[in-house]
Amino acid sequence: MKKVTVELTEKQAEFLKIFSEKQYEGAEDNVCTYKPFHTVQTKRYNYTPYSEDLTDYYDDEDLVFCTDDAYEWWYKTEVEAIEDWYDGRGEEECPIEIKSFDDLRWKEIIGVDGEEHSIDSFEDYFKCYGVQLTGMSWRTKYYEDVAMFFILEEAKRYIKYQRHNLVEPRTYTHSAGYANKGDYYHFWDLLMKMGQELNKEAQLITSAVTL
Repeated sequence: MKKVTVELTEKQAEFLKIFSEKQYEGAEDNVCTYKPFHTVQTKRYNYTPYSEDLTDYYDDEDLVFCTDDAYEWWYKTEVEAIEDWYDGRGEEECPIEIKSFDDLRWKEIIGVDGEEHSIDSFEDYFKCYGVQLTGMSWRTKYYEDVAMFFILEEAKRYIKYQRHNLVEPRTYTHSAGYANKGDYYHFWDLLMKMGQELNKEAQLITSAVTL
């Protein structure tokens, strides 16, 4: 055993104390995870361009539609895309009733241009409504780690003050990995012991004052 004297800032001492109080082995904030660390995650999306050949493969995923050149706004339905197309241009309402692609598929429809359109594909469908589609993709969500913490409370606090930069954020608790006997466990134990010692010292001072 080696003894080391370390000078701590007030903030370092505060966090070490909280760490030992909240994250000791078996603590609720460990979320049933051995020597955990916690991350804040934000929702992201992967986009796979639409192809009729892939329809069966992506049947359970959301098919979304985009009408702007910057690819910033995606709509969950083709009807929403058409409605926003007209709203965003300050024009009058769409001159023909807006129906879903499934409702119009395989039918002959008089479009906004007064011409008859055969609706056999999404391309036919949007052309019928006079909408210039810039993108159509299957959207798959995933979560990305954006910040990490030893203390779960701190992860939750981070979400509160960074919520405007995050999309449907959540906390996620990680383990160091199966049978990881490398550096992480040793440093986790060191921080825990330091926090416990600081709390013991604080308790002794409180007891002495009380007496």
